[in-house]
Amino acid sequence: MRNIFDQYRQHENRLTHALACSLAEDIALLRSFIVWATDSHAPKGTDLQIVEQRLPGEPEVEEGEASRRGIPDAWIYSDAGWTLLIESKVSSPIDSDQIARHLRTAERRGFADPHLVCLSVTNPSNKFPRNVTHRTWAHLYQWATTQSRTSHWARRLIEYMAVAERRMLADEYLREGTLTTFAGIQFDSDNPYSYLEAKRLLKLLMEDLRKRKSLAKRLGADLAASGRSAITGTQGDSVWDYIPLAKAKSNDNFTSYPHLTLAIRRDRVIVQITVPNGLDRGLRRAFLGGGYDIFATMVSAFQENSHEVLKYDKNARPFVEILQRHYPSQRSPPISDAELKFDPRTAYGDVKGVKKQEEWLRAVYDALSNRRSNLQLGIGWGFQYDSSVTVSHPQFADVVEHSWSSCRPVLEAMRLV
Repeated sequence: MRNIFDQYRQHENRLTHALACSLAEDIALLRSFIVWATDSHAPKGTDLQIVEQRLPGEPEVEEGEASRRGIPDAWIYSDAGWTLLIESKVSSPIDSDQIARHLRTAERRGFADPHLVCLSVTNPSNKFPRNVTHRTWAHLYQWATTQSRTSHWARRLIEYMAVAERRMLADEYLREGTLTTFAGIQFDSDNPYSYLEAKRLLKLLMEDLRKRKSLAKRLGADLAASGRSAITGTQGDSVWDYIPLAKAKSNDNFTSYPHLTLAIRRDRVIVQITVPNGLDRGLRRAFLGGGYDIFATMVSAFQENSHEVLKYDKNARPFVEILQRHYPSQRSPPISDAELKFDPRTAYGDVKGVKKQEEWLRAVYDALSNRRSNLQLGIGWGFQYDSSVTVSHPQFADVVEHSWSSCRPVLEAMRLV
């Protein structure tokens, strides 16, 4: 069914229309929005109205005509002469001259002291005049989320913002920033896995994690790096991204160094340190040159760190995984030739219900030490949607942070931290 907010062709106009409709239908929400947008109240006793893609008192014009005339995206106003203009940006930059023209237009229409709020995905580089404020769409989403407890229209707005974000990512229209904020990964039998939704959630979660300075301090992560250059496609069973180490020096070099990997799969989320096949020779010697006992000590230290993760999510599962793959061509997806994945606690047998089978760990070390194929090692955590107690909540971002931190012994073994 076509969403009631989809009345325009352009992404920004659809988004503004969703906001305008929601505010028009709920006067309490409208007045709350004004306070949020301007840090001040609209005059008491005034009847507020809102229009979009046209000037107050004029009939609605075609979408293209409104763009050509440079009309503000929406107006909130009263007949007493108070007004707040809304200018929406997603892919295009904020234009200071355009904002100044909007204010002059409002003054010519009889609004003596017009206000304007600019909504965009990123922060502006220039300062605005005193009566102009800036807010991000993500901040609007957070505000609407708090209002959704009491406002049906706020709930509809945040639901549509997620839909709009998913479409913009599919169209590669939203290249930086986000419209929403991470609120958990809620795939289950009633809300089955969707690649496009997984891609949206991955972007939100990675945006959050790149703000966490502890990852740089504890693991040497390069939080300013962009990760994957492009996550394309519209379908698949998994979507992933990574944060490189600062010592990798550039994105082109990330396949020579371990990196922090996050994958949203059809049945679970994977959080791991990836040791790539093309690992730098010096790092490989440090990692494997001490023999099996040193390698096993590293895995044991990871296991000891697992208590910090299990404290938050008792159903999280630690793992060690080695993959042998080959690529038919440079652009084709890999073909898996062999896979060994196991709970590292099997190497020690000191956990109730997990029996000791140290041969799995020894097999991994032997394969890496006698590598004759494309081998990738992953050490980390799995969070299944049907059992994890944190994956569906906003606090899952904290759990991902702790999960990566628990893998620090891998980097210590290579003398990277």
